[in-house]
Amino acid sequence: MLGRVLSILAFILSVYTLLCVIYILLSWIPSLNNSKFGRFINTICTPYMALFRNIRFLRIGYVDFSPIISIGILSLLSSILSGITTTGVIHIGSILATVIQMVWSLASSLLLILFLLILIRWITLLSNKGSSSITSAWSRVDYILNPIVTRISNTFKKGGSSYKVSLLVSWISIAVISLICSVLFHYLTTFLYSLPF
Repeated sequence: MLGRVLSILAFILSVYTLLCVIYILLSWIPSLNNSKFGRFINTICTPYMALFRNIRFLRIGYVDFSPIISIGILSLLSSILSGITTTGVIHIGSILATVIQMVWSLASSLLLILFLLILIRWITLLSNKGSSSITSAWSRVDYILNPIVTRISNTFKKGGSSYKVSLLVSWISIAVISLICSVLFHYLTTFLYSLPF
């Protein structure tokens, strides 16, 4: 009986996750967002999404990470419920491993985006095609990247490095950190899955 209830809850969470993804996509298209379907989706998803929108550290400059976090939490809960339904047992090690896998999946996705963005910006600066001006798209990219790459670069060399050097140092640092964390998280989740409780 409990397994059936958890299975239904996992299904409901999966459907709600899909509705939240549609909500995010509709927010990019105002004409669809104001349609009857868009208003229906807004009514269902806005209360949940608003819980995360007001968390200040989830917004960096123009970038709002709250939708990613909100979708991640729904996916995490759905995965945990599905895991319990499949095994029929509440296994603390599996739940912790699932939580850690989801957190690492989210963090590694963000690191990959940052890694690629830094690489593209560094290449454009090397080719002198990415000169920054107030109206250019690169100024927005620099607005996001500059605090991050400056902080990373300053951990290795105090004082001012050029922006190109800071980008390169940050790019290498993110690659190394991602590799090390990937190995550590793999061993940690393997250990947690092997726990007897």
